[in-house]
Amino acid sequence: MATDVLRLDSITKTFASVTALSDVSFSVRPGEVHALVGENGAGKSTLMAVAAGALAPDSGEVEIGGHRLLRTSPSAAQELGLAVVYQHATTLDDLTVRENLLVSLPSSRRPTRSDAASWVRRHLDAVGARVRPGDRAEQLGPAQRQLVEIARALALESTVLILDEPTESLTASESELLFEQIAALRARGTGIVYISHRFPEVQRVADRISVLRDGRLRGTFQADEVTEDDVLELIVGREVDHVFPEKGTGPSANAVLVTSALSGSRFSGVDMTVREGEILGLAGVEGNGQRDFLRALAGLTPSTGDVSLRGRSLDGLSARSAASEGIVHLPGDRHEEGVFLPMTVRENTSMLVLDKVSRLGVIDRAAERTMADRRVAELAVRTPGVEAPVASLSGGNQQKVLFARSLEAEPSVLLADEPTRGVDVGARVEIYRLLRDFADRGNSVIALSSDAVELAGLCDRVLVFSRGQVVKELTDDQLTERAITGAAITATTTRTGPSESASGWRARLRRLSGGDYAPSAVLLVLLVVLVAVATARNPLFLSTRNLSSLLLLTSILVLVSCGQLVALLTGSIDLSVGPLIGLVIVVMSFFATDGRGTPGLLLGVAVAVVVGAGVGLVNGVAVRYVKLPAVIATLVTYIVLQGLALLLRPNPGGYIDPGTIKLLQTKIGPVPVAAIISVVVVIVAERLLRRSRAGIALRAVGSDEIRARRLGAPVNLTVVAAHVLCSVLAVLGGVLLCSLVGVGQAGVGSQYTLTSISAVVLGGASIFGGRGSFVGALVGALLIQTVITATSFLNLDQAWQEWLPGLLILAGAAVFSGARRRALVGTTVPSRQE
Repeated sequence: MATDVLRLDSITKTFASVTALSDVSFSVRPGEVHALVGENGAGKSTLMAVAAGALAPDSGEVEIGGHRLLRTSPSAAQELGLAVVYQHATTLDDLTVRENLLVSLPSSRRPTRSDAASWVRRHLDAVGARVRPGDRAEQLGPAQRQLVEIARALALESTVLILDEPTESLTASESELLFEQIAALRARGTGIVYISHRFPEVQRVADRISVLRDGRLRGTFQADEVTEDDVLELIVGREVDHVFPEKGTGPSANAVLVTSALSGSRFSGVDMTVREGEILGLAGVEGNGQRDFLRALAGLTPSTGDVSLRGRSLDGLSARSAASEGIVHLPGDRHEEGVFLPMTVRENTSMLVLDKVSRLGVIDRAAERTMADRRVAELAVRTPGVEAPVASLSGGNQQKVLFARSLEAEPSVLLADEPTRGVDVGARVEIYRLLRDFADRGNSVIALSSDAVELAGLCDRVLVFSRGQVVKELTDDQLTERAITGAAITATTTRTGPSESASGWRARLRRLSGGDYAPSAVLLVLLVVLVAVATARNPLFLSTRNLSSLLLLTSILVLVSCGQLVALLTGSIDLSVGPLIGLVIVVMSFFATDGRGTPGLLLGVAVAVVVGAGVGLVNGVAVRYVKLPAVIATLVTYIVLQGLALLLRPNPGGYIDPGTIKLLQTKIGPVPVAAIISVVVVIVAERLLRRSRAGIALRAVGSDEIRARRLGAPVNLTVVAAHVLCSVLAVLGGVLLCSLVGVGQAGVGSQYTLTSISAVVLGGASIFGGRGSFVGALVGALLIQTVITATSFLNLDQAWQEWLPGLLILAGAAVFSGARRRALVGTTVPSRQE
C-alpha cells in the first residue's frame, strides 16, 4: 500500500483549560479525498492548523509525504508538499492578484518574466476567477478572494491539499469548476482534505469521511457506506430535525420597508416592499446587484430613489441614520466588517447599544455583562465566558455573536447578508429559528444568500436579481430551488446606466488613482508648479550651482527615505536614522581625515556600514524578538546614538579630507554622481520590490503579518532584514552628508528622521505597512528638498521650511486616501457582466 501523504498521529492540543483536540489520528492516502466534518468548534481547523505547521501540538506527530514535520512553521509544511486553502481567505490586500499567486511559490517553480502573465491567467481561468491580475486583492469581493486563494494553492502542485470550506463564497458554476480541479488532482495522486458543512458536496467528492466532535475523532467511514443522517447524528451527538422552521400563516398586510426606483452603482429601478412578519430573500448570480442593493438599504453605499420605513420617507440614508431608524445590517464577511476580533464577547454584543449600558458617557460594566450573558444564553453561544475575545471562538459562534449584537439593537428590519456562511448544520438550524422568531414578532428580514435551497426553505418571498434589476418574484408554490436558480441563469435583461466603455474608463481611472504611483504623478505636478513660481520670482533658482546643490541634498534624502520606506513597508518605522547619520559623520571624522585620501574614505565607510548594520540589527531584534513597539525601540536607539556621537565628539573636530569631499561631490556637468547613484538605487529597489520574492514578501508582511506567516513568509527575518537595510542606506546618506558638513559634529543629521518619513508618506506609502514605492520616495524627497531650497528664493520666513512640508503631507494624505477609498467603493464585488 502506498505511504500516506499526510499522517497525524495522536494529536492533542489544549488552549488554557480548553481541550481543542484529544488524541486525534487522521491520515490521507495518495489520490484520496478525505472529508473532515464536524460542528464549529469541533476542532477541524485546529487539527488542520497543526498539519499546516501553524500550531504546535502538545503531543503527537505530523508526517507529510513520509517525512516528519520537525519545525512548527507553515513554510516547513509547504516545503514538504502541503498547501492550504483557508476558510477565511489569506489573500493579502495590499498585493495584486498576480503577486498573491506568486508570494508563496518556491523560486524553483516561479515562471519566467515572459511567461508570468500567461501563467497567472491560466491558473485564474482554471478556477473561473474573472479578475484582473493587476488589481489589488482588497478590490475583490469574497467570492473572488476565495477563487484567488484556490488558484494559489493549486499552483503549488503539492502532494497534500487542504480545502477548508472552499465553496462557501462560490456560485454553483464556480463550485463545479473546483470539483473538476479536485477530480484532476485526485487523478494525479494528490491527497486532499476536504472540510465542509455541506454534506451533498462531501458525498460527491469524498472517498472517506471522518467526524470530529468536541475535539475527539468519532469515527472514519467509507463515504458510500453512510447516510447524511448517520453523519449528522455523529456530528451533533443527537438526532437532528433537519428542516426549516414553519413559515406560519404568512406576513401581514402592513408594509415595513418600501423602495421605489432605488438605484445605485450596480443596480437600478428596484421597487420592493417587505411586510411585518416576512422574510424576503434576495437571489441571483454573484455580482448582479443584489448585495449592492442590500448595502444601499443599510446606508453603506450611495443610492438614488425613494426609501420609506412604515410610511415615513428616509432621505439621505447613511449607515448611522439607518441604524438609528431600526435598520440593522448583518455583514456577510464577519471578519472584515462584522465582529471586532480582539475585543471580548461582551464588548461586541453591546457595540450598537452603548447608550443602554452607559450613563454620562461611562459604561456600566455590570449592566453590559448582564446583557451579554442573557444573549449568550439565548443564542447558545459556545464561549468560555463573555470576557473571552471573539477571535478565540469558532466561526459559527462568531456569527452568533453578530446576531446577538444585531438583535440587542431591537431593529424593525434585519438585513442579513449570507447569515449562515461558514456555519455548521446544527448552528444553521438555530439561525433559521432565530430569523423566523424575529419575523414572527412583527419585524422584517431581508436575507441574501447564494444557497437556493436555503432561500426556498427559509423565505416567504424571493426577489431574483439579474444585471442590477429584479427579474422575478417568487412566492408560495413557485418558491423552489429550481425556480430560483432558473430565474437567475435564464434572465435576458440588459444592464441600464453608463455604457460599458464609460464604465471601463471610470474603472481604469479608479485603479490608477488608487495605485502606488498616483501620488508620484500628483507630486510631480506640484513640483513643476513650485519650480515655475520660484524661477519666476528669482531666475537664479535654476542656476547650475543651485541645481547641483539641490540634487546633492536630494540624493542624501533619497537614500535615507528609501531605507525608511523599507521599514515602513513591513509595518515598522525607524526613528533612529537621524542620529545614526550624525554618528556616521563623527565616525568619518576619525578615518576620512585630512591626508588619508581614498584608503581613509574606504575604511571609514566600512566601519560606518558595520556600525549601521549593527544598529539595524539591534532595532530589528528589539521589535521582533523583544516585542517592543517600533516607535519605542527606535526612539531608545535614537537617544543612545545621540549620546554616543556626543561622547566621541563633544566638540566639532576631525576635518574631512578635501580630496574625499571632492570625490563625494563629483559631478557630470551640473548633475552630481551621487544623484545618479541614488536614482539607480531607486530603480533597482523598485524592480526588486515588484518582481522578486523578497520584495513581495516585504509587502506581504506589512499587509497582514498573520496571513503572510500562513503563506510561509519568513516574518521575523523579513522585519529584521528591513531594519538592517534601513540603517545601511541611512549610513550611505550620512557618508554623502559628511562632504557637505566637512567636520565631525554630533547632532548633525537629526532632521532626517522626520524628513525621511515625510518623503515616503508624501510618496504614497502607508504608515501601516504593505504599500509604497521607491519612485514615490524619490519624488517626495525631491519635492521636500525643493520646498526647503525655494523658501530662500521666495523670501519666505525660515518657518515655512517646516510648515510647507507639513501642509503638503496633510493635503497629500487627504487626496490619496480619498482616491483609494473611491477606488475601493467602485471596485468592490465587481459584476461578472461588466
